[in-house]
Amino acid sequence: MKIMIITFTFTSMIIFTFVTSLVSSSTNGAVCPDLWQPFGRKCYRLFENRLNWFNSLEVCKGYLGSLATLNTKEKHKFIVEMCDGSCNQWIGFNDIDVEGVWKWVSGAEDNDFNMWHPVEPNNNDGWVSEPYKSNGDCAKLDKTQSLWGDRNCVYGSYGFICEKEKHMRTSKQIYGRNGSPACLKESELADLTLRSSTTVRSRVDCFRLCISIEHCTVFQVRSASENALTCDVLRSEGGHYESGHVGCHMFIII
Repeated sequence: MKIMIITFTFTSMIIFTFVTSLVSSSTNGAVCPDLWQPFGRKCYRLFENRLNWFNSLEVCKGYLGSLATLNTKEKHKFIVEMCDGSCNQWIGFNDIDVEGVWKWVSGAEDNDFNMWHPVEPNNNDGWVSEPYKSNGDCAKLDKTQSLWGDRNCVYGSYGFICEKEKHMRTSKQIYGRNGSPACLKESELADLTLRSSTTVRSRVDCFRLCISIEHCTVFQVRSASENALTCDVLRSEGGHYESGHVGCHMFIII
C-alpha cells in the first residue's frame, strides 16, 4: 500500500504528522465545471460579453480552452439550443491566414460541414463603413437564424462561445495517525465549506459534485440515514482532524 506523509502546522506551532493512504477503490470521473455544459468529450460555455474575435479567443484560452468548434450537425444543434435559437456569438472558424481557406482555431479538422448563410461568406462586414476595415475573416452565429456569417475580427463586437476538454480526476482517502478514517472537526468544517451540505446517495455523487465546483479540492461524506449521506465540499483539507468517526470519510481530489 502506498503511504504518503503530510505535515501540518497548528496555530500553537506544534508540528503534527498525519498518515494518508490510497483508498482501495478510488473514485474517478469527468465532468464540466459550473456554468459549462457537457457535449461529448467537451464542455461549452456561452458568453454575452461583447468583444472582438481576438479578445474572445484570449478569454477562452484563460479557461484552458478555445473558441467553439462547430464541425458537426449535432454540435451545431447543441450550441443553438444553448442560446435558445437566438445566437449572436463568435465561433472558432476563420480565414485569417489565407483568404477563402477556412479553418478551426482549435486545430480540429474541417470536415466540410458548415452552416453559412446563403450570402455568406462574402468577406465583407456590412456593419463597418470604412473600406479598409470591412474584411470579414472570422465567423459568428447569426442572431436571427443561427446560421454563420463572416465579420471583421478586430472591429466586430459580439458575444462568444468557448469550449474545453473534460478532465479526469481521482481521489485519495485521508486517514488519521491510528489508521482510522479522518474527518474535519466541526469548528474547521464551517470555515472551509464552499457550499451548504448536500444529501447524496453515494460517495461517487459527492466526488462528482466537488469536481464540478470551482476551488473544491476536498470532500467528505457523513452518514445521514440508512440510504443517504451528507456531502461536504471544501476548499482545502485544513489541518484539524478527528479520527474514529463512524460513517465519516474524507477525500482529497488529485
